[in-house]
Amino acid sequence: MTMISAILFTAWSSLVPTPETSAAPAPMALQGKTDVEYEKRKTEAGDDPTKLWKLYEWCRDSKREKEGKLILKKLLKVDPNHKDANVALGNLFYDGKWFANQKKIDEYKLEAEAAERKAQGLVQWNDQWVPAEDVPYLDRGLVRDPHGNWVDPVRAAKLAEGWVEQDLEWIPPAEKENLEKGLWKCDDAWLPIAEADTFHAEVDHWWRIPYQRLHLYTTTERDVANLKVKPQLENAYDDLVRAYGTKPEAPIVVIVLRNGGQYSNFAAGDEDAFRENTDALGLSSVHHAYFAERSYDAADEDKVLGVGVGYWDDSSKEGSSWGVHSVRHALGQSFAEAIDPSPKTIQKDAKTPLRNGFWPAFYEEKLIPRWFRYGAAAYAERYFTDSGQKDPLWARKWSIANIQARGGLRQLKQILDFDLTVEGGKDSEKLINESGLVVAFLLDGGNAAVGEKLKKFQTALASKDKKAVEDATKALESEILEHEADLKKFAGL
Repeated sequence: MTMISAILFTAWSSLVPTPETSAAPAPMALQGKTDVEYEKRKTEAGDDPTKLWKLYEWCRDSKREKEGKLILKKLLKVDPNHKDANVALGNLFYDGKWFANQKKIDEYKLEAEAAERKAQGLVQWNDQWVPAEDVPYLDRGLVRDPHGNWVDPVRAAKLAEGWVEQDLEWIPPAEKENLEKGLWKCDDAWLPIAEADTFHAEVDHWWRIPYQRLHLYTTTERDVANLKVKPQLENAYDDLVRAYGTKPEAPIVVIVLRNGGQYSNFAAGDEDAFRENTDALGLSSVHHAYFAERSYDAADEDKVLGVGVGYWDDSSKEGSSWGVHSVRHALGQSFAEAIDPSPKTIQKDAKTPLRNGFWPAFYEEKLIPRWFRYGAAAYAERYFTDSGQKDPLWARKWSIANIQARGGLRQLKQILDFDLTVEGGKDSEKLINESGLVVAFLLDGGNAAVGEKLKKFQTALASKDKKAVEDATKALESEILEHEADLKKFAGL
């Protein structure tokens, strides 16, 4: 090391503390020094608001900021509404209360508004407060017209522009005069009723007639639809509401064809008409009505309807007699699907086709047990009360006689298991009839215990809670089995 380097090193070393000369921690007595004066004044102030405020002022003037804040908080515990203490802490006054900041005030306003709205019977829908009874309509995108009626906004706009409706088709203002002439629009032509009936006799052109609670897609003549089919559907709808304890929020679709041949063709599909099979399970051959899982609509070829299909052959008295039962059962299938659809399966399939797994998933998603779904439809079809006849219970008696003629009622456990297959043929048809008898017992048997379990099932179904429905179904089925003798007595078997 050179002389100069040694001199520099020595000078630098003298500036760097050695372990022996490093700054040592302050003695404990100095580190934890107690503010004797503050503690003395704090003790003297106790819980007296006036003294606590004076202590705060002393802390403020003596630069004891931390201690002063603690005193303010203590003061507010003793006197929450002490104005000077709240102001000193930066609190804000609103509606007779003190808040820590504007955010707290905003939260308070929202809570107060919510309480007030709920007291008025309102519920929150999106960003609005609305009457609870309005929610089902708002969920469907409806609005109120000037008369207070719920209408589709597009429909309201068209009506305001002078458009009119003929069935489910919009007629522009320039063509309204044809309605006054009693004509019907059939594609681009305007036809009198006889020619319109001929046009609508084919599936590709069926009538789409809107009634208040249902839409009838039919190839029957219009008078047959309005004068014969409609009354049966309307009465069956009421029976189904009794069975399920609820009803669809929107009109349901039911398909009624003009004869058995057209019914079979629609079920099997028609390559020449580019219509696919609508009967995935093949049950159209078992009964005179069936559930079309994927149905064809000439106005929307890709639409998944999931509707009941029946037929009414008005060419003979026998055809009309059977038509009563066919259309009622078809409505029962549409009704069940409307309140118990399979949206998750359909949405999943739209993203990634499920192929062979579609139908198992479709039916697995259902809440309603299969025996009840078919039983309710069969009740509306065969066990209804016909007030227009001399014997209002003729349909029930005829149906029970049919069960007796085919070997009598099978065990209730077998009915509730409901192994309905196309291979079952006539026995499967009988099984549908027997499920209708079970539902008739639930609704009309007068058994208090069974009726109570039915109400719980209906409540669970309305909640759309799968677990609740499963539990209620098990309880209902158990109660039915307990009263098998009562059911047979009700049926006279």
